[in-house]
Amino acid sequence: MLVGGLSIAALAGVVTASFRPGALIGGSYGTDAWRRLLSDDAFLDALVFTLRAALIATVLSVLLSVPLAMALRRSTVLARGLVALPLPVPHLVIASTAVLWFGPGGLADRVAQTLPIIADSFGWGVIIVYVLKEVPFLSLLMLAAFGDDDRAREEAARTLGASRWERWKGVLLPQLLRPTLLGSVVVAAFVVGSTEVPQVVGPLSPDALTTWSITVVRVRGPIARPDAAAALVVTSVVVLLLAALALWLGMRFTRTRSDDTSRSAA
Repeated sequence: MLVGGLSIAALAGVVTASFRPGALIGGSYGTDAWRRLLSDDAFLDALVFTLRAALIATVLSVLLSVPLAMALRRSTVLARGLVALPLPVPHLVIASTAVLWFGPGGLADRVAQTLPIIADSFGWGVIIVYVLKEVPFLSLLMLAAFGDDDRAREEAARTLGASRWERWKGVLLPQLLRPTLLGSVVVAAFVVGSTEVPQVVGPLSPDALTTWSITVVRVRGPIARPDAAAALVVTSVVVLLLAALALWLGMRFTRTRSDDTSRSAA
């Protein structure tokens, strides 16, 4: 409750600041900052960059996580532990390591002469860092969805002559769908609201949404604070919509699973 209250208070403060006239503290409210923001090409580029990076990072993470989760079903505890190792590592550490390896003068640059993913304008450096961090998270989330009942149903389907594709489509895919959708929304929300990875790995132009708010104040001075606050409101709205979607999916799938359990018991 305390964290939720502080979050609401912080969001209310940012919304209020976005309607302040320039750097004035006690002036009347207005929408000048919002008009400037929505007509600012740099902000629109930052919005496109952020949403594109979130979409590509999420899709790639899912595509890599599915086969990894399938392989982990029959793996040892040691293998699962190795996959889980990146989970407690902060994103900043992975981003810094990526710069040391793939940045100018890094190991990849010395071996292959050039590997332009750091500060790439498309954002491949940002995307790769997120993929490296989120694939273990999604894989273990998918792995947790499998149970002994699923293995028994898969064996029963194999006994009845179902092909590998039919077993995948009829038995395994329905179990993966729930954690995949929920985890994907969580990953996308985190990518949109993250600051440290775009600052370390991202390009100087375009900015991500969160780093644009920092850049505009540094370049234009205190008078741009309402513009930065308005950009943070946009970022918060996107993250809150994704969080609400994740909550709705979680409640829906929990209710569906409870109904399935009740029908099976009956």
